[in-house]
Amino acid sequence: MIVQQAPKNALLIDTRAPQLYATGHLSGALNLDLSPISPRLHTPADLAAFEESLANLNGQIGATPDRPVVVYDQGLTGAAGRTAYLLALSGLEVHLWPSGWETQATSTEPVQPTPSQPWAKLNRDILLTLEEAARYPNLVDVRRPEEFAAGHIPGARSLPLDQLFQPGVLSRLELKPGDEVGVYCRSGTRSAVAFWILQSEGIKAKNYLGSMLDWQGSGQEVEK
Repeated sequence: MIVQQAPKNALLIDTRAPQLYATGHLSGALNLDLSPISPRLHTPADLAAFEESLANLNGQIGATPDRPVVVYDQGLTGAAGRTAYLLALSGLEVHLWPSGWETQATSTEPVQPTPSQPWAKLNRDILLTLEEAARYPNLVDVRRPEEFAAGHIPGARSLPLDQLFQPGVLSRLELKPGDEVGVYCRSGTRSAVAFWILQSEGIKAKNYLGSMLDWQGSGQEVEK
């Protein structure tokens, strides 16, 4: 969920670069960018191992299922979108705060996490694996038009990410609140941002986290 204010007692995550974090951040906020995490999720064993890694991560940063997490950045950035998505994928209640926090960012002391017991419950409702993306009936490619033209997952339709920020996105996708849609890009970062935009419109979005890097790296057919 995209919010204009952090819920009380939330665990705050600042995904900006460390030098920006040092100039002023929200009190108690951790400086953390999870966007480099890129798991291979093909088999049940892959999913189980990833869930375990998310549990360990949550334990390291003190994230627990009874406490909301708020991820903020200067806008709806790839770092914020993917970090928030990965935390939501672990089963946590996660919110994105892209603007409105700036005047409150007055703390300059770095914050160290308070570890907790490892915990995660993989949220399969928001994830597409390669096998699932291959047969998903409503798959949207949010890369640039020239990327889509160069090769895309068969059956996918194109809607570049920048268009998702414009009014009337649901009508262009012929969607209404409650509908389901899968999204992907090159690496799963832009599609993570698209995931949050669509979620805020009431769409049940799923992200193919591996996206085209995983698809082509696995030798799958592309359509041009």
